[in-house]
Amino acid sequence: MKRLTNIALMLIMALGTYAQSTYDAINFFNPDLVGTARFVGMGGSMSALGGDISTMSTNPAGIGIYRSNDVAVSASLNLLNTKADFLGSVVERDNTQLSFDNFGLVLAGYCGEGTLRYLNLGLNISHRNNFRKDFAMNGWYADGDFSQQYQMQSLYDQSLPDLENINCYSYMNPRYPWLPLLAYDAGIIDATGGINYLPTDATYYSEERGGTYQVDCNLSCNINDRLYLGMTIGVQSIDYKRYSIYSEYDDVGVIYDLENNFRTEGEATEIKFGAILRPFEYSPFRMGLAFHLPTYYSLTDYSSAYIAGPSDENGKYKEMATNWESAYGEDYIVDYSVRSPWRMNVSAGYTFDNFIALNAEYELVDYSSAKMEYQDGPEMPDMNEEFRSNMKCSHIFRLGAEMRLDDNLSMRCGYNYISSAFEDDAWKYISPSSACTATEYTNTAETNIFSLGLGYHGKSIYFDAAYQCTLQNAEFYPYVDPELQIPATDVSLMRNKLVLTLGARF
Repeated sequence: MKRLTNIALMLIMALGTYAQSTYDAINFFNPDLVGTARFVGMGGSMSALGGDISTMSTNPAGIGIYRSNDVAVSASLNLLNTKADFLGSVVERDNTQLSFDNFGLVLAGYCGEGTLRYLNLGLNISHRNNFRKDFAMNGWYADGDFSQQYQMQSLYDQSLPDLENINCYSYMNPRYPWLPLLAYDAGIIDATGGINYLPTDATYYSEERGGTYQVDCNLSCNINDRLYLGMTIGVQSIDYKRYSIYSEYDDVGVIYDLENNFRTEGEATEIKFGAILRPFEYSPFRMGLAFHLPTYYSLTDYSSAYIAGPSDENGKYKEMATNWESAYGEDYIVDYSVRSPWRMNVSAGYTFDNFIALNAEYELVDYSSAKMEYQDGPEMPDMNEEFRSNMKCSHIFRLGAEMRLDDNLSMRCGYNYISSAFEDDAWKYISPSSACTATEYTNTAETNIFSLGLGYHGKSIYFDAAYQCTLQNAEFYPYVDPELQIPATDVSLMRNKLVLTLGARF
């Protein structure tokens, strides 16, 4: 009789026993295109034009353009569709959410007709990331050629000499990977690390929830109406949750279910500097430059999992799972720090007789330079090597245009292209000493964002609306095949978003 045992991820962390991965950390690096409806309608491409509350997140000098006070609040409706195609088996999931996007305030301080014309202060609270997403895939495996059991066996082969002589206290030992330990206790692999079952089908389902909120404080100035300088200090609050279940089947029924619960909480701080220059005194042409220093994250991960497997050797399947909290009282908890990549943004803008405004910008992000370390100082060498080998520079191009239809009504449009941050052969590394049991990973391809906007500006009150469509492709893998031959699940994501902003200038 094979016995299902659920082993806790312990509260005590052994040095080198990783539960997180770079795929978890990178979730927090990339802000959504979020802000006022004017900013979104122009594709976030306003870094040289300035004059909008949301520009303090891209080029802090944009707040220096202001000559009057401004207050605005924005909300949005998000509709997300994910489609997964594994060898012709297609599954779709939809998700809808109302969201608070931003509340911002700018105070413009007139300093006279000297060299320093304006000294401005800005404050903006924004919903930087929205993690809400449901995802599902179905797989059909021909003759059991692919199975997560191969990854379990591979981890066993690297570090576990004898599973029969290892008891539950080995989960506190950083030498042993926890995934094959769970698999052995559930009867999925045997004492030699061999595979006991050949699946014909598999399913995966996940729910992601939470988000990142950011508070930006800005100080900017106007020098001779020719040079604008700014600095933004930002503080982030992070809350991310993911539940996933991966199941394999054969002709009899369920072979096993692997269920994971994962949560990240934490804070981050960042500093950005920016400048806007009018190089020609009588020309509306502007040039912008912004540099974002690395963001420093202080994070805590909470994770737990169980495997429900076959209860005996006669092909009778029975789930006998109790959660890890009831067994040991706590999730596995690890505190660590992450340093995000730096960013550089260059931009150019031009206005034609206050009738048409155009802006173009380019941003560079080197994701391979990110770092992870424990909060007490030691680096995570495996994770940092994964950043270097899996990640690369991402190139971001933004275009934005605004046209006045009359004295009060304006129309806008924008476009973003974001190249992939992943190398073509990127994969999720699970160390032989890892506590990680969530084996899935996704390599995102390029992203295209299209936006349209409309705005009405009265004497002091203004109302803006914007529509945004985000299209992104990705390759999803439920686990790592040691031979790197598992077919990818082709994923397409489409997010439709409607943003409304109400504001006043005074």
